[in-house]
Amino acid sequence: MPPNSRCIGDRKSFKRIVWQYFWQTHQYCRLAVLLPLICAFVLGLTFGIWICQLDSRAASNGNILPTIYVVTATYKRPEQRAELTRLCNTLARVPAIHWLVVEDADSPSSLVADTIGNCGVLSYTHLYVATPEDEKLKSTEPYWWRPKGVRQRNLAFEWLRNDPSRTGVMYIADDDNTYDVRLFDEIRATRRVSVWPVAFAGGLLYEGIRCAHGRVLGWIVAFKPHRQFPLDMAGFAINLQLLHERPAAKLAYKVERGFQESLLLTSLGVRQSDLEARANDCSRILVWHTRTAPPKLNNVALLAERGLTLPPVIGHV
Repeated sequence: MPPNSRCIGDRKSFKRIVWQYFWQTHQYCRLAVLLPLICAFVLGLTFGIWICQLDSRAASNGNILPTIYVVTATYKRPEQRAELTRLCNTLARVPAIHWLVVEDADSPSSLVADTIGNCGVLSYTHLYVATPEDEKLKSTEPYWWRPKGVRQRNLAFEWLRNDPSRTGVMYIADDDNTYDVRLFDEIRATRRVSVWPVAFAGGLLYEGIRCAHGRVLGWIVAFKPHRQFPLDMAGFAINLQLLHERPAAKLAYKVERGFQESLLLTSLGVRQSDLEARANDCSRILVWHTRTAPPKLNNVALLAERGLTLPPVIGHV
């Protein structure tokens, strides 16, 4: 054997060992990179299948959320877009709703269309109908002198009745009120008519409802307590079944102030015993009858005197 043959063989063996070591290390590194990806894919697939199974079980068990139809009458004013945007920011957080916005106008405005079309509520309908001239609030009359939104809400009732198979719950939500998102969980459970207290209504911090075990026992109100249903329009929701059963039920202009709610509920055949007490037996405030102060715009003329005009903005204010 040549004197250095053993050394050459040892070098070859060493190279082979080193090569195998690096190859195995390379394979392990590839596995280390791929394994988390494979695991994530498998887990994602499993989770997706599980969600689909839950959805199918919910559908088969009739556990699909009932739709809430939120009826909002709106009219042109400087703060209109701001108030619709604020309301929409609440409704966009609520699942399974359809927003019925009814504009007091002879034709739909781009301001309302753009606002409700870009604010996050995915399901909505934009309707319009003008208030008769003789029923419009005069500049010399206080804001509470005439009923508002009568014709607009009645149009929404007609739209809801157009499809006899339509089911769900209707809630009348003014665009200037303030709503806790939890209110809509209470609304969704309505079987016939559900009720809850409203803050800043009837000249009180809130109008009280005496409730026990889900039933209404009486009312604690100051404004016209002789009303059959001394409620604010924001204080109740109606199952659509009642609207279908009583197609003639609607609001009216020639009604004593404060009696619109009683007119609607009595025309639907509702009795006090039908009322379902919500919001923890009417002990929780989830809606406030707020009003936005009109913006002060009395400096426009001052700008004009100085030869200045506001720069244009994109869209609407």
